[in-house]
Amino acid sequence: MYSMDHAQFDAKDAPETKKKYGVARKNLLIVDDEESIRNLLKRILEKEGYHCIPAADAEEASIFLAEHPVDLVISDIQMPGRSGIQLLEEIRREHPTIGTIIITGNRDKEIADMAISIGAYGYLLKPFQKDQVVVSVKDALRRRMIEIQNRFEVENLEHDIEDKRQNLIRANTRLTLMVNGIIRAMAKAVESRDPYTAGHQQRVADIATVIGARMNFTEERIMYLKMAASIHDIGKISVPAEILSKPGRLSQSEMNIIREHPLTGYEILKEVEFPYPLAEIVYQHHERMDGSGYPNGLTGEQIHLDAKILAVADVLEAMASHRPYRAALGIAIAREEIQKNKGRFYDPDVVDVCCQAIDNGEIAF
Repeated sequence: MYSMDHAQFDAKDAPETKKKYGVARKNLLIVDDEESIRNLLKRILEKEGYHCIPAADAEEASIFLAEHPVDLVISDIQMPGRSGIQLLEEIRREHPTIGTIIITGNRDKEIADMAISIGAYGYLLKPFQKDQVVVSVKDALRRRMIEIQNRFEVENLEHDIEDKRQNLIRANTRLTLMVNGIIRAMAKAVESRDPYTAGHQQRVADIATVIGARMNFTEERIMYLKMAASIHDIGKISVPAEILSKPGRLSQSEMNIIREHPLTGYEILKEVEFPYPLAEIVYQHHERMDGSGYPNGLTGEQIHLDAKILAVADVLEAMASHRPYRAALGIAIAREEIQKNKGRFYDPDVVDVCCQAIDNGEIAF
């Protein structure tokens, strides 16, 4: 099918050519519908030590390229069937490591310039000058080696970057697991002193997670919100167990002790290096929109949005669940409480989202 001499392109010849020239000869594919042009270029270039394979048109060239290694393609622009430009586009797409040179006459110089703009290393003007051919081929092969080396270095750099990225992901995963483990341990430490409200922080975290997701928080922010919710009562670790589990109404002095737990929680967490205001959120979860909350009487925008979410989730869970001093009031009564005090105690947007989640069955007890 080929018009080229395949016997010339035999891997068995490689040791001999390497011995003769010091390195393996470069394989050049010469594509031109004029046999005389093919033969002329072949004679010039083989005297320089290159291995030349002739092809009569782009179709023959494509078939050869699919089956054999080639370093450089020298192709005419005007040929029967597919043009040299179309062959060039195919080579850049299918064989990006192969260099290309376009053969052209003076009248095709504009087309040759276009070929260079889409990837050709240069062009040979008819009629050829031997020196022009040799210099153009050497320059093209040199540029090809530089491109291959650059591509190799870029790929190595990309691999190194990807390896480092994967290492960071693994390290971050391990760190996240460790932090979550510490958070769970801290939550259990609090609940071990108050068995009557065991699971409260986890249920608040579940509610807060639903609200955060409905408010289109990022996955990372939802994770941090859940962490804050899971230990929002960490400050109760300093409250005497008899106060925490007292079945009756608390005295004013006992209530004052209870009200210290946001500050205690803040003091425990404030030194922790964290990419999220964990300590502040815990500190503010009993603040209210109208300033009636504690410990600092913050109002409106002074309160962090995540603390507003914890405030709603905390009240909802506390009212809907059993407590030592009363039976569970249920989700309906709890929903009524936050709806009634929307805008006064609780952030209106958070209340609306929470109520929608309750009505949709995403929050239930």
